[in-house]
Amino acid sequence: MPIHYLPTVPRRLALAAAALAFAAACAPRTVTGRSDASAIQPSVPRALWVEATDALLAPTAEWTNKVELADLNGDGRLDLLFANGGDYSTPGTPELNRAFYNMGPGKPFVERTTEVFGTTPDIARVVKARDFNGDGRVDVFVGTTYQTQSRLYLATASGGFVERTASHLPAVLLSVGDAEPGDVDGDGDLDLVLADWGAGNNMSNAGGRVQLWLNDGAGRFTDVTAARLPDELIRFSWDLEFVDVDNDFDLDVLVSCKRCGGGSLYRNDGAGMFANDPRALPQYTNNYEYEAMDLDGDGFLDLVTVNDGEIVGGNGSSRREHVLRNNGKGRFFDMTDSWWPASENIGEDDNVVAFLDADSDGDADFVIGSLSGPDRLLLNDGKGHLRTANQVFVGDSTPGTLGLALGDLDGDGRLDVVQAQGEVKGAERERIFLGRGLSPDGAPPVVGPVAQAPSANGVLVRARVHDRKGPTLPTEWKRVEVRWSTPAGAGVTPLVWYGEYLWRALVPANAGGLTVCAVDAAGNETCRAVPTTG
Repeated sequence: MPIHYLPTVPRRLALAAAALAFAAACAPRTVTGRSDASAIQPSVPRALWVEATDALLAPTAEWTNKVELADLNGDGRLDLLFANGGDYSTPGTPELNRAFYNMGPGKPFVERTTEVFGTTPDIARVVKARDFNGDGRVDVFVGTTYQTQSRLYLATASGGFVERTASHLPAVLLSVGDAEPGDVDGDGDLDLVLADWGAGNNMSNAGGRVQLWLNDGAGRFTDVTAARLPDELIRFSWDLEFVDVDNDFDLDVLVSCKRCGGGSLYRNDGAGMFANDPRALPQYTNNYEYEAMDLDGDGFLDLVTVNDGEIVGGNGSSRREHVLRNNGKGRFFDMTDSWWPASENIGEDDNVVAFLDADSDGDADFVIGSLSGPDRLLLNDGKGHLRTANQVFVGDSTPGTLGLALGDLDGDGRLDVVQAQGEVKGAERERIFLGRGLSPDGAPPVVGPVAQAPSANGVLVRARVHDRKGPTLPTEWKRVEVRWSTPAGAGVTPLVWYGEYLWRALVPANAGGLTVCAVDAAGNETCRAVPTTG
């Protein structure tokens, strides 16, 4: 198979008129391909992921914006969910979201679209799969665009799904560009934060306000936006993230913005009240995404951005990215020049970033999904310095990469790649690449920071735990637990994920010797003692 990519021309070229309203930042992205073989260093890896789409996935042909991996039926295997529907700045024809179940190594995925989503098409931008009602089963939320009603599907005891939109979601018509689950108020359930584009054409309208829906524990959500979030309009957000920027174990919100002067950080007071911090982020327009991971090993999450850098080659659709370092207080500083020089930051029409430890050396690398250039790997030296490997995917070209997710689909201990393809006419087929060229995971997980605090029901233990991969998935862990002892004996309590890479558990009030331990799917273990308070 060839090492891929081909130049393509996406549908967003038709938006040239809207560009005049906001200069180059708002320009629809004209795509020109690159074939710069001289930029490929001989020392970087090649052919890490080999395409297996034909063998594993039936043909698809929708405009797909995002892909979500989740074990939908409890068999321990990752299934596939695709959020479908265009267009770029005006509504296209509604399409069915798609679901495919994993039948085991080497076997084709089986479509289960109607069993999960029913038969009603959507114009969906995002799909998220988590346990929203606390019954131990994975539920599915779909965020839809162009002033339509988003949807909620709850898993049933019999293994199916039932739509509970009317009874469980706020009855509000939004244009949801992204959504993230996480517990913002510490009550033990997963809430939702949502990016709203506002009414009308997202390339020319006034924008929309970020939304916050609180969960009652049973998967019923209440809109508390007016009381809890800043009153500001975000003009076309592709992505928002829950990120604990200051290591206080509550979930802050990072909001990307394409047509603003830059992104936003909303700080959480710990009880789910948010305030804008206008000095937290360097301001760069045309931002598509913030993705958070500790790049330099100092224990604080840094940020990689997408598509908000300088224009390359005079083409407004080809832009470099940024890397932002956390100063330990949740303020971010631009380290692009020293960590990610122009020789490695090639500048394309990129859409998405996903973290992993590709070479199992104990630091976080990342994959970039691109519309105009190669989907590529950035390798980290452990101190945040990055180098590019852009011949790591073997297969046909992927000219419509809008979304990308990493997970071990076949149980061989290597991360595979699933791509959501859309926007480029004739290139809407989803893609699967198996990580045949990767070495199995041999690096121990990251545990820390860790902390304990008194609670009305015992001692609350919280920790950041990850395997240098984002987002983290339940199937990636054998155990995440806190070990403890009391005069009556020793005990172990599982920790529960509540957003970002954060986990928590309640242990007895008289428990001592608290130690958080994480064992990943490959059997690598890290344990860290929890410091005593006061």
